[in-house]
Amino acid sequence: MKKTLRLNRWALVGITAALLGISVLSTTVLANTDTIGVKADVLNVRLGPGLSYNVMGQMQKGSTLTVIGQKNSWYQVRLAGNKIGWVASWLVEHNAATTTNASVALASTSLTVRQYGSSTAKQLGTLAAGSSVKILYTQGNWSQIEYKGGAGWVHSNYLTKTGQTAAVTTSQSQLSSATASANLKVRTNTATNLRDTGGINASIVAKLANNTELTVLSQDGDWYRVRTSTGKTGFVASWVVSTPSNGSTNKAATSLAEATIVIDPGHGGSDVGASSTSGKYEKTYTLETADKIASQLRAAGANVVMTRTTDTFVDLSPRPTLAAKLHADAFISIHFDSTSSANSASGHTTYYYSKTKDLALANALSKATSSLPVSSRGVAFGNYEVLRDNTQPSVLLELGYINSKTDFTHISSSSYQEKVAADVRAGLNQYFAAGNHQ
Repeated sequence: MKKTLRLNRWALVGITAALLGISVLSTTVLANTDTIGVKADVLNVRLGPGLSYNVMGQMQKGSTLTVIGQKNSWYQVRLAGNKIGWVASWLVEHNAATTTNASVALASTSLTVRQYGSSTAKQLGTLAAGSSVKILYTQGNWSQIEYKGGAGWVHSNYLTKTGQTAAVTTSQSQLSSATASANLKVRTNTATNLRDTGGINASIVAKLANNTELTVLSQDGDWYRVRTSTGKTGFVASWVVSTPSNGSTNKAATSLAEATIVIDPGHGGSDVGASSTSGKYEKTYTLETADKIASQLRAAGANVVMTRTTDTFVDLSPRPTLAAKLHADAFISIHFDSTSSANSASGHTTYYYSKTKDLALANALSKATSSLPVSSRGVAFGNYEVLRDNTQPSVLLELGYINSKTDFTHISSSSYQEKVAADVRAGLNQYFAAGNHQ
């Protein structure tokens, strides 16, 4: 791995922007949509309509999802936390929902009816214990009900479904009008810029501190039009804010299937990295190996995000920043070592920076990769920017010396890359099973 890098600071913005396609209108009435049930044991929810898109989450067998769109053989669905995702149609089944009927439920206790699905939302009224309600839509722990000629939200845990259905008597326009003022509240999860239009090159209207509450007025692609508490309006990127019901973003993973893993293929574009004795570039094999690792981890159910997926520039600083924004459970940077004299060194090394944050992950992955055909050089401290500036558990894997003919024979082989991927998967499984997570 070359120690001096020239990189482009904005190369990750497009990747990050695609990560959080959050739906703004948490109060949208969905009585006119279909619901589907998950029939697979585990259903991956993806960022787009196809297997090539990253997994953003998973649903268990028996879960119910609301369909809001369809493309080819994929359904666009609404998730808890105000998110939108895509699922394969062949892994779900329709629940025979109608466009005019709603499920009937009884309130098991006195309930507060709120403007949208959050305990901090404005109170619209109360329901007495035993009240009968019509459920229009359920999102996470909240249910939207028909209420006083409009719609309101109540906590789902205190509703008991009767198994009956009833006609929705309030018109769609009345329902939409009744909930139009229930704008979503979000908070910034980092210091950010309020801009006059949606886009990273737009003029800055104001500087917003971390944890600033904003009211979402509308959405334009990956940008929210928002209003501050002082009445100032502008646009912020959707990936720098969190919704009230989006607390799961910070939830610690207890298994690989629950985890978000950032895989960082070193170098890219005109930053070629180190070279083999035959002139082959490090950047080529870091991406090939990272792709195989990503495939293995996704097969295990993990949400995997790559810092690059093609041969492009990626600056150093956005790589750990991406891990922080995603609250990644692990960050793994892939590299191949090099020496000033060809064929003078061999082996793979696992680098860490922080003993308290990174060492457990480094030990788990070093142990898991100890049987690679390239000999192990163990665990070592590494003062690399992608580790030093990383708030998440992170390691850098030097998976052999690229200018060693012996090592390069393995590095360039698909079988070696697949073995690395399988070992990384095993190491992460061990890491999470041992309780090493944030």
